[in-house]
Parts: sequence; C-alpha cells; structure tokens
Amino acid sequence: MRRTASLVLWTRHGENHANLTRSLSHRVVDRELTERGLAQAKALADSLADTALHPHVFTSPLRRARETTAIVAEQWGLRPVVIEEFRETDVGELDGRSDPTAWETYDRVFSDWRSGAAEARFPGGESLAEVVTRLRRGLARVVEPDGTGARLVIAHGANLRCALPDLTGAIDPGHDLPLGRYATLAATADGIRLIEWPEAT
Repeated sequence: MRRTASLVLWTRHGENHANLTRSLSHRVVDRELTERGLAQAKALADSLADTALHPHVFTSPLRRARETTAIVAEQWGLRPVVIEEFRETDVGELDGRSDPTAWETYDRVFSDWRSGAAEARFPGGESLAEVVTRLRRGLARVVEPDGTGARLVIAHGANLRCALPDLTGAIDPGHDLPLGRYATLAATADGIRLIEWPEAT
C-alpha cells in the first residue's frame, strides 16, 4: 500500500548575530537570536495557530534553530527533536569567516552547484551530493514517527535551497528562504515534492 505523504514545513530560524556579522556558520560560530530574531520566532509561532501540527518539532542542532524552536514549542506544547542531518551546509575551511575572500569562495561553490556540478565542494567541506544525501536522510527520519499533523522543521535556508533541484526536482526559487518563514514540502521515506516556497521579503 502506498504511504500518504507527510506535510513538512521547512522553516528558516530567526535572525541571529552571525547574520549581522555575515559569519559563515556550520560548527565554529553558533550565535544566539537577536531581538529581531526573537520577534520573528514569536511571529512564526503565532502564524501556526490554524495549523494542525505533529506533536514533535524537528530542529537543527545549531543554537539559532534551537532557540527559534523553543519559542514555538513552548507556545504550542510541542516536543523538540534534534536532527543532526539538518545542520547548515558544511563550508569546511570557510567556517567562522566573514571576510570578502571567504564569501567569494562561498558564492563560487554555490554557483557551481546551481550549474549542475554536484561533486563540487567547499574546501574541506561538503559537496552538493553530500548535502542532498544527508537532508534526504533527515527528512526520512521526520516522516517516520507515528501521528498526524504537519511536521514542523526549524533549520536553515541555504542547505534546503541548494539541495532543492536534486531533492525535489523543482527549479531554484531564485531567492533565499526568508528568516522565520517556511517552505512547504510533501515527503515520504521514498520521495519529496516542493509545494510552496515563500516570496522574498
């Protein structure tokens, strides 16, 4: 029997201080939410008032995602579950840097990925093929638990956007996932489909 797809709300965390300093953050930098980020997290929680949610909320292990998750979880009585596979893209030797050279390298790798070079990688970091594999593995974990309701994921925008064409077959949406907003996916353990990507803010 074919399994019904689970609705997945893939949410980008609220603004954190690494966003303000433009610090690349996979493991080295793990900054807290700003006041604006806290407000975005509260607005996210409020926006879910009419959404039937699964009792678990799935989060990246990074602080900005966990703090966003805590605000939503408290408001709606959800149980946070950390999914290591939802960590932001591993930028390798660029991790923790904010200098122009690091960002030039970052932009070049992402450009290569958008051109179809899935084996291109960050120096000492991930290739697109590896990002897609781990996100697919993480999403399979999200749809496994019993229970009804949309699966709320609070993680990052860059990793989902870069993986979107290979993960879902959808074209690059042309802009990043806005802070505190979510893309809507339909997922089973066997496949993922993009339903909606929010407009740029």
